[in-house]
Amino acid sequence: MKKSVEIVGQPIISITEGKEFGHVRELLINYTNGTVAALVIDDGKWYQGAKLLPFEAIAGLGEYAVTINNSQDILTLADRPEFEAFFAAGVKIIGTKVLTKGGKIEGKINEFTIDNSGKINICELEKTEGEIVDLAAQNIVTFGKEVLIISDEEVTNAAPAANQAEIPVVAAQPVEPEPVVVTPVEENIPAPQVEVPAAPVEVVKEKEQQPADDSAKKFDDKHRKFLLGKKAARRIETDNGVAIIEQGGEVTEEVLQKAKLAGKFVELSMNIQ
Repeated sequence: MKKSVEIVGQPIISITEGKEFGHVRELLINYTNGTVAALVIDDGKWYQGAKLLPFEAIAGLGEYAVTINNSQDILTLADRPEFEAFFAAGVKIIGTKVLTKGGKIEGKINEFTIDNSGKINICELEKTEGEIVDLAAQNIVTFGKEVLIISDEEVTNAAPAANQAEIPVVAAQPVEPEPVVVTPVEENIPAPQVEVPAAPVEVVKEKEQQPADDSAKKFDDKHRKFLLGKKAARRIETDNGVAIIEQGGEVTEEVLQKAKLAGKFVELSMNIQ
């Protein structure tokens, strides 16, 4: 799953062409079913009309970039006229007020999370008193431009956000004192030695790590295969001037690892021949 903040601003890179086609400007929300219909691309030529990447055309949502198969995946409103209604609605979700069907203001949305199909599944709700909870999107009635409508019982059942989990307070129950029984003990009689068997030690298996995000793995695999063996069009170096690869040098696994650690992976991807 991905938060919207992890997608907006990422470069759009073609796997087969090795070119960047702008970056993600915003997410186009399909307010009728609570999904991300497309990514809106800023390619520096906004005056020529909106460029769109339908969500189903995304090859990978990686840590460093959004990948596509080729530039033909990028469309315009003329190609997908049904998207025009989503632009006109202007639903952004983040910053939207949250109102119950009964008319009570609950707070505002700070962030939302989507799955690999583009479905919005969790919204981070900052309540009016400052508490932050995870709001299940399945109980959202209406995605509006300024107001998001939810069922009346949803906020009551919302779970605290992971970093603000509450500790339940249990009221103490009065305890009746147990009567003290005094048993006479004969002198010079040693108490019997009772061997207490050692308590069995439970072997706790480490919690299995969650599988890596499928889309991120797909991006890494495809992009590594594409880059390996290519030649660098120019010298790529770290921020302090240490060379990662010289101009004309061959891209190897070691080069890819150095570029990744130095934050120069996208720059390397854009400068191969």
